[in-house]
Amino acid sequence: MAGKYHNELRQLTFAKKIISVLPPRARFRIAKALYNYESPGINGIDLVSPLQDDGLVCFINTKDLIGWKIFFFGEYEEGTNSILSKYIKPNDVVIEAGANIGSETLLIARMLKQGRVYAFEPNPYTFDRLKINASINELENISTYDYALGESDTTIQFNIYPKNFCNSGMSSKYMETSNTRKIDVTQKKLDTFLKENNINKVDFIKMDIQGAEMDMIAGATETIARHKPTIFTEACEPYNDTKVLYQTLKAAGYNVYLIGEKDTTLMNTPADIKDGNWLAINETKK
Repeated sequence: MAGKYHNELRQLTFAKKIISVLPPRARFRIAKALYNYESPGINGIDLVSPLQDDGLVCFINTKDLIGWKIFFFGEYEEGTNSILSKYIKPNDVVIEAGANIGSETLLIARMLKQGRVYAFEPNPYTFDRLKINASINELENISTYDYALGESDTTIQFNIYPKNFCNSGMSSKYMETSNTRKIDVTQKKLDTFLKENNINKVDFIKMDIQGAEMDMIAGATETIARHKPTIFTEACEPYNDTKVLYQTLKAAGYNVYLIGEKDTTLMNTPADIKDGNWLAINETKK
């Protein structure tokens, strides 16, 4: 076992050294060729890796997609992080549904000088790492919860992947596969959560919850109507009915933008809808 660990560590170190001298466009492809997180021969290594270049660190596993990208590239999604840094303000209250291990949670918390991020992650394995990452970075403006946000206050069946799966972020309320098992998870409406915790404002909502986005919106109607938060959401078929998601956001008074690598594009009509990450900004918010 120790021999396998050391061999994999050497493989990982070699791959990191090689891609450091490559042009940016080639790095992802070569890193995956040299150390493929999806390969059954890769066990993954737990380690603490720098997150971006601002003093944050992240406890990761190199077999997990998020951990793999942080180890090799310093962050998970550059485009997402750019949008977050542009639209989140220092005193904002942020709701993050589907926080995973906290790769974005940590960055959000660092942006918030007087604000707070409330991070939700129902997968027990990733939730443990989320708590560890908040702790080792000594960020006191993160509150973590191991339940789901949805359309009702109840207990749901949640499909989770095993610890050694290459993308635990695919765990889902709806998507059941041969690799998943079901666990009981507490679900709450965001409206209920805010009342129970005496939270009187919400400025930004980030959702990456594998097809349960419409459920969360249904449980946040009071929050959305009252606070008009900016909403960042994943919108991809078959996880979402993207047309329904788009029309729901428009009906609530939002302009909906597709997030590109360098900018955002307004989707004026249902014909403009494209899969990807969306940013919704309320037209009436001042």
